[in-house]
Amino acid sequence: MRILASTCFALLAASTLAAVPPKPAADAIPEPVAAAFGAIVSVRVHEVVKVPVFRGGRFMREPVEGLGAGSGVIVSEDGLILTNAHVVAGATRVDIMTTDGREMSASVVSVDEASDLALLRASGGRFRSVAFTDGGLPAPRTRLYVLGNRADLGPQIAWARMGTHAKLRVGARPLEFWSEIEAPIGPGNSGGAILDAAGRLVGVPSLLITYTEEAQTSDTHASGLFIPARHARRAMRRMREGPRAEWPWIGLLMEDPLIAASDGTAWDPARGARVRRVFPDSPAAEAGIQTGDRVVAVGPAATAGLFDALDAVLDLPIGEKTTIAVERDGQTLRLTVVPSARPADPRPDPLDDFALHTGFRLQPTAAGKEGRRTLSLAGMTSYTRRDLPEFEATLFDERPTLISILPGQNALEGLTRRLPVPSLVDLSAILSRCFVEEQFVALAHWDFGSGKSVDRAHVHRKIYPMVL
Repeated sequence: MRILASTCFALLAASTLAAVPPKPAADAIPEPVAAAFGAIVSVRVHEVVKVPVFRGGRFMREPVEGLGAGSGVIVSEDGLILTNAHVVAGATRVDIMTTDGREMSASVVSVDEASDLALLRASGGRFRSVAFTDGGLPAPRTRLYVLGNRADLGPQIAWARMGTHAKLRVGARPLEFWSEIEAPIGPGNSGGAILDAAGRLVGVPSLLITYTEEAQTSDTHASGLFIPARHARRAMRRMREGPRAEWPWIGLLMEDPLIAASDGTAWDPARGARVRRVFPDSPAAEAGIQTGDRVVAVGPAATAGLFDALDAVLDLPIGEKTTIAVERDGQTLRLTVVPSARPADPRPDPLDDFALHTGFRLQPTAAGKEGRRTLSLAGMTSYTRRDLPEFEATLFDERPTLISILPGQNALEGLTRRLPVPSLVDLSAILSRCFVEEQFVALAHWDFGSGKSVDRAHVHRKIYPMVL
């Protein structure tokens, strides 16, 4: 099933449709939840954004002053505020307003873009705050409360239930711990709070998901994705250490539902946390971890699947030795790894990256008379084929060769010459210029032989792979 995450396509690891929960009576709000309203603030951001404009025969990006808005939750009495990173992105000034009408400026303490979280600080005395829940996620269908403070509407509360998907992969952020809540997250409520009946913070609401038309039935609904309190609390500790959260990294690209879909295969969770690629010169490479290994433990923590493995790695101290247990050829090996600081945007190999963003899987051809290996189409995902007009799908069944690409960054800079793609090395360099903000934009030139060729635009939201 496909969904929209914000305004972008995303893929869930699994999907279950549930009925919209009935709206409760106004007096159904527990007293601890009502009291927590005092800790929910409106976040208004003065920002400079770069927008594409066409001038003098070329595209350019020019800075434009803008005003953004969202919500935040006060998590300490001295004024620390947790919100989403996307709420304060590009901020030149941040103002907050409490539910009792007090307005004040706030400073950005730190940002964790990988988790879509940011930490702000307001000054001006003592504040009402919300405590984190002590346990894990609530059971499915548990009643929860979504609190926000939109600048235009003021404080809001929505009754909701814990979704059936406690752990989801949509590829929207490098570090993902999305959980589902059966309630829409309205504009301006991102960065607010999801509370249990005791008024404790269960998570930070972040994304709205809506089902596409083919999945709509009379009982389907919009749902929301939130960052669980356990990871939000861990990220807050990292953010208090510096202006950017620094996370540990061992250098493993993992098999996941998104990679499986780009391969045209079904995802099998029973495969566990299986390594697809070991990054060169990474801690994992130095430790001897190999492609195909299955990670079964990180330090003292057993790992039954992807999220367990990522969760355990993120708890590791940077620069200190730890043991990673992997299964290989029926044997369990315990290898010593020293995690380093996580790179900003570790990408998969170019064939995987291209397939993730286009739905087209490439393969190197056999070397020709001059020893050159080109890249031809090996196949398409079922989603890509379904969305193509019939004549175009039939055309691409001829397995054309990828000749050149005009990357999105080049187009914005007015550079209209296509870049040739004779090899994987060239493709890797070109793909890095196809990412424009959080979008993948590429105009690909495909050659079918006999003088027949086609230009095709590939535009997709940027997908982040599962990297430990």
